[in-house]
Amino acid sequence: MKTARRIRRFIEAELLDAPYEGADPLAAQILDSLAIEELITHLEETYRIRFQENEVVPENFVSVDALASLVDRKRRGT
Repeated sequence: MKTARRIRRFIEAELLDAPYEGADPLAAQILDSLAIEELITHLEETYRIRFQENEVVPENFVSVDALASLVDRKRRGT
């Protein structure tokens, strides 16, 4: 999944202080609320989408794949 790879690369390059060796930084819950806000802003600007308040819930940020699926659905307009 291309979107998931791009999201993970951004998280690792911009939001973490040290390299992350685990499988999924979102699943590991290592991002604080400020980092999540930065991630949302990045995704909105990069993919030209807007997150609604009801979409910024833990279920959508449980893993990189879950977030990538949401981003892809928003990009398709579904």
